[in-house]
Amino acid sequence: MKSEQLPFKFSRASTPGMEGSFYSVYFGMGLSFNLIDEPGVFKVSRAGLAFGSLLIRYLNKECIGSRFLDLGTGSGVHSFLLKGMGVKSVTATDICKEAVFVARRNELCNFGVNTIEFASGDLFQGLSGGSEKYDVVLFNAPGWRTPSASFLKALKKSVGGEGLPIDSMFYGDRTLERFFEELPGHLSDGGKVIVGLNSLVGIRQVMNRLQELHAEKYVIDCRLLERHDFPLLFYTEEWARIRNLLVDEVMNWTRKGEAYCSMQEGGKIIWSYEIVEITLWKR
Repeated sequence: MKSEQLPFKFSRASTPGMEGSFYSVYFGMGLSFNLIDEPGVFKVSRAGLAFGSLLIRYLNKECIGSRFLDLGTGSGVHSFLLKGMGVKSVTATDICKEAVFVARRNELCNFGVNTIEFASGDLFQGLSGGSEKYDVVLFNAPGWRTPSASFLKALKKSVGGEGLPIDSMFYGDRTLERFFEELPGHLSDGGKVIVGLNSLVGIRQVMNRLQELHAEKYVIDCRLLERHDFPLLFYTEEWARIRNLLVDEVMNWTRKGEAYCSMQEGGKIIWSYEIVEITLWKR
């Protein structure tokens, strides 16, 4: 797998009491974390770094006593950032059991103790307190929108079963719809969601779906906190080989108004990463 070129330096180091390779992530205000470089767990991306940097500016003293839920925690880095800033109650979950295992090790490596409540499950599944509600939910949502039937047919012909699983890049709109459906059952009244959205997921459509699902029972306030432009990357040799097929698909979404990206000179594709705050109040 090709490493994404990130705006921070990776460093390989041997950490006392821990085996394997590590890389370092720095968010600002002295908050830096060493993370295990595990092939089965995604490294912190440019979007993940932007999400964390936003959290540093977003959090204030009033947030310290709030109950936070970090969905899709991955390496656990955003939960570590919360703990590093003094948040007392942090729960983190991921669909990947291996990621949760590594996140627990990462917490021990960085803090010396385990105080974050980790769980494994799809979205809200696996949380120990099924009826517990959180004041702030963090969700760096996955990927691109659902691909066309013609793309899936061409993809199967081109790569077969090789390469990065298609679910790891596509179907983000379906994931977000399920997230929005289940959200009110896990969010306190007046609670907030901070969600990172890829413009290739079809942001307008998924936000309209949120209104369709809950506007009758909830007052929903949405505001854009930050927006970043990032280049489209092809993470594996298999995906790089079908670059033209992928580019045609995402540009077709843009032409139809189903997503957004732009093509620069030289064929570089730029997408928009948008961090949105959503607040729900019961009517």
